[in-house]
Amino acid sequence: MPPTVPAAFRTPMESATLARLAWLIAMRWIFVLGIVLGAALGARLLPGFHVWPMLLLAACTAGFNALLHVLYVRIAGLNGPRKQPIVTSLIQLQILADWLVLLVLIHYTGGVESPLLHFFIFHLALSAVFLSPGFTVFALLFIATATSLLFAAETHGLLTPVVLPGLTSPEKQHSALYILHFCFWYFSTLAVMTLLLGAVMRGLRRREQEALRIRRRLEEVNQELTRSGVERIRLMHTMGHELRSPLAAAQSMLSALDLSQGQDLPPAVRTIHQRIRERLKGLTGLIGELLELAEQRRGAPLQAQRRIELAQLLQGLLEDHAERAREQGLELRAEWTAGREAWVGGDPERLRRVFENLISNAVKYSRPGGVVHVGLEPGAPSGGEARWVRVAVRDEGIGIAPDQLPRLFQEFYRTPQSRRHTTQGTGLGLAITKDLVEAAGGRIEVASVLEQGSTFEVWLPALPDPAPAPAHRPAGVPERSGAASGWAAGSA
Repeated sequence: MPPTVPAAFRTPMESATLARLAWLIAMRWIFVLGIVLGAALGARLLPGFHVWPMLLLAACTAGFNALLHVLYVRIAGLNGPRKQPIVTSLIQLQILADWLVLLVLIHYTGGVESPLLHFFIFHLALSAVFLSPGFTVFALLFIATATSLLFAAETHGLLTPVVLPGLTSPEKQHSALYILHFCFWYFSTLAVMTLLLGAVMRGLRRREQEALRIRRRLEEVNQELTRSGVERIRLMHTMGHELRSPLAAAQSMLSALDLSQGQDLPPAVRTIHQRIRERLKGLTGLIGELLELAEQRRGAPLQAQRRIELAQLLQGLLEDHAERAREQGLELRAEWTAGREAWVGGDPERLRRVFENLISNAVKYSRPGGVVHVGLEPGAPSGGEARWVRVAVRDEGIGIAPDQLPRLFQEFYRTPQSRRHTTQGTGLGLAITKDLVEAAGGRIEVASVLEQGSTFEVWLPALPDPAPAPAHRPAGVPERSGAASGWAAGSA
């Protein structure tokens, strides 16, 4: 198993480099095992196979790898800017050592006909992917020079070629023409592969650097947006508190003036007073919603969570809006089965505000003679499996254009249709509603067709129905069993 990458490497580049070193150490243990198994197989199948040089080479490689592991553990504990170049140099050193071992293996497994020559392709690919382009070019030159010198030494008798019966040919090992032909195509293949891999890796590194630059820029923009959002919330909160007192004072003075001289004022002045009162009431409502939105965005502490039965809450809100609906010629229709219970958890006042906003908007933006539908049913959004409760408020009013839906829950946003329909409204109600729903662990969705109406759906996590209270059984009456007892408990 590869050594665990320590947490001392904190930057992504250092972590990746150290992971490569650990991976190479792990792969080398597999390489050592392969040499031992190959030596055992060669001794059994090939007469005259050089077993002891192979085993000695495996032992040297294992000792070298154990030393690398010790260095790896010590280097991983270092800190400072020198760590990265040390680890990179250690990777390059062990790759060079692997090449020397591979040259020895090539000599003992047939020289120019050794199948292990293909492992150099693997090493070149690793160099192109993990190391610098300069080191990759050096690797190509080193491999070409070292293998050429090995083949030349075997051809001219400086090294005795190792012949594997049935696998290698002595004629080819001593043929300068064959060796030249082989080296030309072999090294040409390595060079082309190195160039192609180098070009691919340079492109990938450029894209990686560009991606890192974009990521850093996005993080900076996100921090700036977060700071600006915090400042905006602080400004809303401060502005709301600063404006509330003067408005309250103006309303008090206007009320006092009406009480003291209301009968003596001309009708035109009384009309102006009424308009001032309505404007002050609208501003007071705007400031209240600003403060509520600021509290939501600042993460106001939640009240104690309680079990809430939605059917009862919605029925109460429909009764509250019944008079206003009749004045506008509307019908409020509760669309759920009588006696159905739907339990959720949360703050009752906050959930009341959610559905108060939605039902109030449905009544406000409906045309006379229309119907406001309020539905309640269990379900799961988008095919989910968790238990949810769905509340749908649907009107038959002015509707919303498709291009305006994405901005609908932004603060201070009112659609052109809503502004033409009524001048009342701050553009904060739906923003507050969305925050309240998400604070309760739910979600809100909207679908609308212009001039036909809108449907707002609120999904809230459902709670199991409370266990029924045990039926009271007078003393002396025996407890029933089977279906009879079940019927009694259900009817209690």
